Amino acid sequence: MTNSAYASVLTAKRTFELREVPLPEIGPNDGLLRMECAGLCGTDYEQYDGHFIGTIHGQLPMTLGHEIMGFVEKLGPEAQKKWGVKEGDRVIVETSIPCGECLACKDGRPIFCSENLGYGIRIGFDLEPHLWGGYASHLYLHPNARLHKVPDNIPTGPMSLFNPLSNAVRWAWKKPNLRPGQTIVVEGPGQRGLLAVAVAKKIGAGKIICTGTDKDAYRLELAKKLGADTTIDVTAEDPVSRVIAETGGEKADIVLDVSMGATDPIIQGIEMLKKGGTFVNAGVKTHNAVANFFTDKLLFNEISFLGVLSSDWEDTAEAVDILTDEWEELAPLSTHAFPLGEAETAVKMLGRELEDEKESIHIHLDTMVTP
Repeated sequence: MTNSAYASVLTAKRTFELREVPLPEIGPNDGLLRMECAGLCGTDYEQYDGHFIGTIHGQLPMTLGHEIMGFVEKLGPEAQKKWGVKEGDRVIVETSIPCGECLACKDGRPIFCSENLGYGIRIGFDLEPHLWGGYASHLYLHPNARLHKVPDNIPTGPMSLFNPLSNAVRWAWKKPNLRPGQTIVVEGPGQRGLLAVAVAKKIGAGKIICTGTDKDAYRLELAKKLGADTTIDVTAEDPVSRVIAETGGEKADIVLDVSMGATDPIIQGIEMLKKGGTFVNAGVKTHNAVANFFTDKLLFNEISFLGVLSSDWEDTAEAVDILTDEWEELAPLSTHAFPLGEAETAVKMLGRELEDEKESIHIHLDTMVTP
């Protein structure tokens, strides 16, 4: 067993640096994870591109990576009792590290914990023992970390979908209370949008519509394979008119916007909703304001507008159950893997700065390969 860990650290805007740090001593209440992989999501690219500098999400230097999976390498006796796992177990780690004492934690909303601790997004690299993100060979398991034991038989790629799938469970199903027979529109066929289509199909949505742009032709075809009844290229036709036509004038019960940056999907999505419908805003707009947004449309049509941030324990547990049963069907969404030393290439591909013969959807770092 090596005495050192390696981390690909974001030291400045668009700058990664590989650093070596000693492995920490483990006490009775904490542990050490040998990373298997770190999944990438849009937040990683936003961090890399400097959009969060000056905020709690941009404390540089920082080790990115909040989609964390690996094997328990060291574990204190009290931590073993608390987490119900043992050394050698394959686990995934929740992003948030709740204090358990603040109002949000006691109210069952640990993702809003006042301590603001979170792997890969809210802790700088300089805080010892430095291993606070998934872009590393090891991860420090804080005493308040939350772990899920996962099956050993599912390959790394499809199992790495657990985080975006848990988001899809919460955003498309649990928060808007999607029920069998209802109509849902998913705006944006990225990894979370496509998984939202799969979740909606699983629970019996009556009609599933997925929208994208002319750059999303392959993804829209994949959406059909995952359960979408209709796909719409918003650069070729008016999505609102098409949704109205596809629903026979009834419009949608739920619209989930997972598009990044663009604000048009918000205006369009509200127009797609029937009276009493629900709009779910899950796409980060990078501080872009929504022009011509009239709240009277919400008021007079009793439309609910929900902001969603992440997923929580129950959503992750549901995602693990889905992957246990259906990982082979979802495996095509895991498209690329890169070694830890190529973190920058992986993030650039995530941001569509780099292209490959194969369309990239969900990317992960293979952290088992020592740099």
